[in-house]
Amino acid sequence: MKKKRKNKQMDQRTKIVFFFVLVFVIAMSVSYLGLYRQSRELKKEEKQVEADIRDAKKEKKELKDKKEYVKTKEFIEKMATEKFGLLYPGEYLLKADEEE
Repeated sequence: MKKKRKNKQMDQRTKIVFFFVLVFVIAMSVSYLGLYRQSRELKKEEKQVEADIRDAKKEKKELKDKKEYVKTKEFIEKMATEKFGLLYPGEYLLKADEEE
């Protein structure tokens, strides 16, 4: 009789321990999934930021090149001709008629 009662108590304890272990495993799984999702989102964001940095560096280089080009005599002559119609003595500007 004592053995049956003791076995019954052990079964009860085993079930309780198993229940808490199961709850713990489920809680850890849910936590892991949340962290995994967050990690994926952060990786996507990191890739986007890296792409933005590459684009910004490319734009910076283009602006630097344009800044250097603006300082050249070629650019100054081009702007003087296009915007103000200035020409060197003896030069003629030929423009084609626009057809509609």
